[in-house]
Amino acid sequence: MRVGRGKQVTIFALVLFFTGLTLIWLSLGSPAKISERVAGLLGFADEAMGAEEAEFWCPMHPQIKRTNANEVCPICNMALVPLEKGTASESEAGLVLTARQVQQAGVVTEVVRRRALQREFDAPGRLDYDERLLRHITCWVKGKSRIDKLYVHFTGDYVAKNQLLAEIYSPELISAQEELLIALSEPSGRRLLADAKKKLEYWGMRPEQVEELIERRQIRPRIPIPAPIQGTVIKPAVREGDYVNEGDVLFHLADLSRLWLFADVFEEDLPYLALGEEVTFELRSRPGESFRGKVAFIEPIVQAESRTIRVRIDVRNERIAEPTSSSVPPSWKLKPGMYGRVRFTGNILPVVAVPENAVLWSGRRRVVIVKESEGVFRPREIRLGRQWLHASGSNRTKQEERNDFGFASKRFHEVAAGLVPGEEVVTAGAFLLNAESQFQNVLAKMLPAASESATLENVIGPTLAKAIRNVLDAYYRVSAALADDDIKAAADHATALARAASALRKDAESERNRPLADAALVLISRSDAVRKAKNPREARFAFGRLSRDLIQLLADHGGKTLFGKELFLFRCGMSQVGYENWLWFSEEKLNPYMGRKRDQGKMLT
Repeated sequence: MRVGRGKQVTIFALVLFFTGLTLIWLSLGSPAKISERVAGLLGFADEAMGAEEAEFWCPMHPQIKRTNANEVCPICNMALVPLEKGTASESEAGLVLTARQVQQAGVVTEVVRRRALQREFDAPGRLDYDERLLRHITCWVKGKSRIDKLYVHFTGDYVAKNQLLAEIYSPELISAQEELLIALSEPSGRRLLADAKKKLEYWGMRPEQVEELIERRQIRPRIPIPAPIQGTVIKPAVREGDYVNEGDVLFHLADLSRLWLFADVFEEDLPYLALGEEVTFELRSRPGESFRGKVAFIEPIVQAESRTIRVRIDVRNERIAEPTSSSVPPSWKLKPGMYGRVRFTGNILPVVAVPENAVLWSGRRRVVIVKESEGVFRPREIRLGRQWLHASGSNRTKQEERNDFGFASKRFHEVAAGLVPGEEVVTAGAFLLNAESQFQNVLAKMLPAASESATLENVIGPTLAKAIRNVLDAYYRVSAALADDDIKAAADHATALARAASALRKDAESERNRPLADAALVLISRSDAVRKAKNPREARFAFGRLSRDLIQLLADHGGKTLFGKELFLFRCGMSQVGYENWLWFSEEKLNPYMGRKRDQGKMLT
């Protein structure tokens, strides 16, 4: 049977195809391997096709991606832009960026450390009289008396101490003076004389006036009433010729050299109030001027309607001009009834804090971007304590100094949980990194910036950093002695380590760092255990506990800045004491757990 030329070609192609399949089958060896190779080829083909096909995206909504350059974003109607491949990657270690991408993103980091902070807030205030310098002058004479002569007539009159205010005519007072004169004439009237003198003094006569009566033996028809203090007449309560009874108010006097300032503070600001705290305030009537006072009393009850608590502030008044003579009344700057704004500054003991721009607010969650290593970042949820705080006193940097309006340019949030001193957080570019951690390829063309590296001194301060380094130096000597199988030298160095830990504890207490002081106390106990060890096994077991607690102290109090730079963490693979880690200042492995059996340690950092 004759076969056509076209059919011959077809048959030849089929023979080649089945021959190729047979060879592939023999080379792979099983259907599973064939499936794996085919899937790989298909994946490679998809990747190759994707590489050739351009992709476009919306910078405002990164989840929108298209292959057509002429499309627009269905959400914001913005024109799509080309998507650059390989701008960033998200690995198990976190968000990984190249050095160039970090610069382009404008990423700046700052070291987390303990800071002494302040909380500044304002409250409305009103000036009032100091009640301790307020006098209500009353009539002391029994019965009905008459204001026979009045020397002070107007509200606002200034009177000096002992200046005459008025003279009172009282029949009862005249009778009491007559009784005193009768007692003087009686040979055995000493008891009556004493009673008569007391009565006159009780009714308002001064002792010198009584003595003058005894000396002159002449009855005074009117009794003068002097001013008990220097001050201003708030209000005269009587007029000349008025009749008054015992206990009636004649004058109200106030010394205006000191005043009270009442401020209404919201209850959320109560934790920042303290007795004796100095405050500043400004008044509407004297714009541009600032005055000072001191918190003297905090009322124990919060007002239910306004949710505020009243704070009383002692204020020393200021004269507008010094009087030319004692007869010229002073002119005061501050007057009762004036309104103003009071600025409080509550000091906070050193706490772990981060700049406000490092915190990303996501609903109820608070997130920071932590720099885990060069180019590696990871979002982390934290719990905040007190917020919107300022650096206090000598702790301020140039960026934290106050501007011309009295406000610090940099604020902080207290971190209650989620960060420890020594870690680095992103303070600029954090929003972009957080977006990149959720949507890839968000980082585009940004301005360059630099980041700073941390030192132990930056994190915890030079005093505590020096004390920690002294502890590490003593620890290294203990470790070297154990590595050399010299248990006696290890005990001697453990004594020095205990002294260094005691010095660290003292410095931590003076710096008000209670957690570090407690951790140093644990090191003292661990060092004593090494010193008291009776044999090498006990010494190495105690050293293991000492190492564990020292590593924890460093992790919690800024020592992370030393790892991989000034000290290295090793683990012994042969020891069975239960705590096989140790620290050393170089990558040389001198194993304190194995003694002179060297090179049994594994470096962890």
